[in-house]
Amino acid sequence: MLLAGGKIIRAQDVEFRVLKQGTSFSDSSYYDIMPVAEAKYWICGKYGTLKTIDTTGNLANVSYPSLGVDIYKMDKFDAQNIIACGDGGVIYHHNLRTKTWQTLKLKGYENACFYNMCVVDAETVFICGGNSAIAHSKKTIPRGFILKSTDRGQTWTKVYGSALKMVWCVKLNPHNGQAYALVYTPNRTHLYAYENNKWLQKEKIGNSIFHEVQFDNQYDYVAMGGWIGKKGRLYSRHHKQVFENTGLIWSKVAGPKYDLYTACNGKVILDDRHGNRKTYGVKLNDAFSIYKAVFTSSHTAIAVGTAQTILMLTVLPATALTSRP
Repeated sequence: MLLAGGKIIRAQDVEFRVLKQGTSFSDSSYYDIMPVAEAKYWICGKYGTLKTIDTTGNLANVSYPSLGVDIYKMDKFDAQNIIACGDGGVIYHHNLRTKTWQTLKLKGYENACFYNMCVVDAETVFICGGNSAIAHSKKTIPRGFILKSTDRGQTWTKVYGSALKMVWCVKLNPHNGQAYALVYTPNRTHLYAYENNKWLQKEKIGNSIFHEVQFDNQYDYVAMGGWIGKKGRLYSRHHKQVFENTGLIWSKVAGPKYDLYTACNGKVILDDRHGNRKTYGVKLNDAFSIYKAVFTSSHTAIAVGTAQTILMLTVLPATALTSRP
């Protein structure tokens, strides 16, 4: 609480409504959520899960030519054309207007996970990942890679590869149009940039896994990471912050008023953009992670995670209380 003008101002709180959750880690996890139309969102996840949800929580299956493999990430070329990537070298294309689907299975990547992607422009897209076993929490040689397509994901060229490194994230910086990647080798993560048709190592982020990076302007970033079951980390070019009880911080979503970070064990971090970050959480059936969230209004969000977890979040307004004399 802050004393201001004779009033005690209570900072925002976050209210959780558990819409759905499973009972164990073997239940299907939801890895990503993305808006596809006004007040309508798609959720993708383990075993080829693909669902639609609206702002009131109505959930339904999306019918598509599933190959039954995990879907890790979705993105859009434009308002109608969706691309999704998954395990076993699988890529899905969908047009919302014509309701048509195309399924690609890239030769040579049958044992690889397409873990993350970013659309750069109307024709260009990157996909990154590594050995499929890595995405399933198994220890093995990572064999990380980045692929590039310049024809809307129809054909692909390998533009980066390393047997001993895993590529967790590729991300577009919308402020300068440049693509970046987080590349991990045991006990350290580096930020790479795509320059002159090459992926170049730029700087060390930290000595743990950093799972995602986002950009505030042309130069400044925030990287999310840490250790599952231990500490979370938010690192930027000028500031490093450790969260003792969040576990690994998975992602960030920017809303009209707040930034929301998703973490482990039912936890999220709310950033009011005035230098204040506070951790909130809800008790779930187990230590389920919250992988991804999307704002549905200036103060509401949907978050998804481990074991079919779906949370409806509401940021409560600050309360002004009259101070005692």
